[in-house]
Amino acid sequence: MNGQTKKLMWGLGISNEDAEVIRQAAGDRFALISFPVGVTPSINQLEADEPCLLWISKQGWDSLKKLPSESTAHIDVSSRILIMGGDYDLAELESLLECGFTEIIKPPITKQRARNVLLSAVETQNLYQDIMHMTREICLEREILERKNNMLGFLVSFLEKVTQHLDPAEILRAAQNELATLLPVSAINAVCWSPQDTENIHATVYVSGSKKDQTSRAWTHELTQRAEHILGDSIVSLDMEYMGTVSDDVMPRAESLLAVDLEHRDSPFGVVMVQCNDTPQLGKDQIQVLQSAISHLTLALNNAMLFTAAQHNADIDGLTQLYNRRHFDKRLQEEDTRHRRYGHSLCLMIADIDNFKNINDTYGHLAGDLVLKDLSQILADSLRTSDYIARFGGEEFAVLLPCTSASHATILAERIRIQIENHGFCTDNGVIKTTASIGVACINLTTVEPPVEIIRRADAALYQAKHEGKNKVTVLYPDNSLLLAGGYAT
Repeated sequence: MNGQTKKLMWGLGISNEDAEVIRQAAGDRFALISFPVGVTPSINQLEADEPCLLWISKQGWDSLKKLPSESTAHIDVSSRILIMGGDYDLAELESLLECGFTEIIKPPITKQRARNVLLSAVETQNLYQDIMHMTREICLEREILERKNNMLGFLVSFLEKVTQHLDPAEILRAAQNELATLLPVSAINAVCWSPQDTENIHATVYVSGSKKDQTSRAWTHELTQRAEHILGDSIVSLDMEYMGTVSDDVMPRAESLLAVDLEHRDSPFGVVMVQCNDTPQLGKDQIQVLQSAISHLTLALNNAMLFTAAQHNADIDGLTQLYNRRHFDKRLQEEDTRHRRYGHSLCLMIADIDNFKNINDTYGHLAGDLVLKDLSQILADSLRTSDYIARFGGEEFAVLLPCTSASHATILAERIRIQIENHGFCTDNGVIKTTASIGVACINLTTVEPPVEIIRRADAALYQAKHEGKNKVTVLYPDNSLLLAGGYAT
């Protein structure tokens, strides 16, 4: 109370005699400040003095009623005693009782009467303060509960969104949208690899941009640098995925960047970087919620990477690391649909190693495996990044050549045939020489046919190459005309 030990009371328009009686009754515990009729203390004075009780004369009250209600509203806060002097009727008394007075007394005021009023007012004020204290506590508890409910709602929504997908990019998109309600997030970028990999790490970088540019290169550098630090080793290869979650270039800024190392059972499998617009100011409960959200995100990404690895293994031939027949059939369907839509030529090559059974019988199956792996590498090195290679069967390989004419496919097939013929396949049993026959076909854009037809024609061309003595390239056109490398036949 501004350093005062006494509680303050105000007297509004009361007589000097009444003021003196009140002071005597109050003793040393209270002090009275009197204001003449027509003078209304300001709200600043109320906040400074914090009066516990207002003594108001009838004349002072009549003066207050003439003022605008907004200029006297603060007077209604404290307990008020009306000193009712002069003549009045019952109706006027009832109307005054409705104005919120704690008590109405009639002069002359006696010392005992004033003391009784003071004691009653103190009890009332103490009760009021207790109620206000309880109210504040209830409001505080309600605010805390509301904040906890909001945090819980955020976690429930976050968990629901990030566990809806098994695609890491979709999980990161959902995480960015949800975290934006907690942090001033501008972008999320990540690098992840299979939790099962401990060496020869092949990782995927998920950048928030939509194309390869300076920003995506900056994020790739930041992510791989941190990933290699926690791995203690270099990443063997990187795939890029552009999520397109931001429209503007968001460069990494260390002062407002949150980096999270992803771990599962003490094995690192990635890094997530959350770029904020400015340095986030988080309270203790927000930090706890963020930690929980990161745990959920880590678990979701771990499951997604395991699923991706399982899906990859299901589509990949274990020996050659090329796509398998299952994946080839799916890719052929997609490419056939796309090329027919735009009227582009699509060619298929099927290469078969000549006399491969003799290699297995003579040099052993391990040597045969080395030949298959070596030949798959020759194919990979000879093709464009847009071309597609799969292990079609035992010693057969299929190559899809998008937007390629039959003549260009034939030239490529002949070049590959010569490379295989001139190549020495190194095995534990010495260098093996072998050849391959290749059948080439293209889709028929003049008629609707199932994708299996291009396989049928390429297989028929391969059969003809074998029939003509092997180590040859044969093309079967949609009209069933046959071209042998070096001449025509029908």
